[in-house]
Amino acid sequence: MNLFLRLFANRRLFVLLLAVILLTVSVGITRGEREKVTWVEAGVKNTVAWLSSWIPAPSRLLAEGEDEKGEGVLQLKAEVSQLKQENRQLKEAADYINKNKESYITAQTVARSPDRWNDRLVIDRGKKDGIQKNMPVVTHEGLIGRVSAVTDQMADIQLLTDSGSSPGIAAHVQTGKEIFGLIEGYDEKSKRLLMKKIPSGVKLKKGQLVVTSGMSEIFPGNLLIGTVDQVTTGDFGVDQMVYVKPAARFEGLQYVMVVRDPAKIQLNKHRHQLENPDGGKGGD
Repeated sequence: MNLFLRLFANRRLFVLLLAVILLTVSVGITRGEREKVTWVEAGVKNTVAWLSSWIPAPSRLLAEGEDEKGEGVLQLKAEVSQLKQENRQLKEAADYINKNKESYITAQTVARSPDRWNDRLVIDRGKKDGIQKNMPVVTHEGLIGRVSAVTDQMADIQLLTDSGSSPGIAAHVQTGKEIFGLIEGYDEKSKRLLMKKIPSGVKLKKGQLVVTSGMSEIFPGNLLIGTVDQVTTGDFGVDQMVYVKPAARFEGLQYVMVVRDPAKIQLNKHRHQLENPDGGKGGD
């Protein structure tokens, strides 16, 4: 007992003895593989493991805190970017409506079919908002499609890029005089609309504007469709076909505008009355 008291009293001797013990243990640890370890080795190993688990803890907690902070900052940046984009699109839509005399119903896209991404989307406006089937749909850049189906709360939009079942759109090229044709189809490879049935003798130039014709039963006149990009021979060799570069982008369609044209609404009612003269009540 007195020996231990002397050792603790003499710090230098105690440190020297402790160093010798640790050196002996370390030599034992590194001396080949053994099935068992001494109680001293086990104690040293446990002590070292315990200390190592606590020593880096503050730095580890700090690193985790920094990671969470970084993720939070990235999330906020993403939300701010989304809000800026939505605000920009709303502002562009408001400016477009103010500059044009037609009546527009602003709507937000709520769904877009993954299997037909370029063809269809769903908006959050329907019959209760005054939307009817076949109404044109635009953005501030130009025409993008028409209403293909409508319920009380929502409506399906068929985009111009749907080359399958979309009816032809009466349109004309602005060349000083109106050159008429039909927008029929979309070329996926070139990302161009196809304007057909243009007389072969007409001279067209790249960049000329293509707009809807007022003679269309669906679309009001002078809605911008795009510009002439390339002119080729038509399907039967007796007319011309124009590759039209769309004015509107079909990506990122968060907000769109449905055109509520009174003249076309009256025309649709007129057509419906002619097709159903008895009002759908049946015969005598």
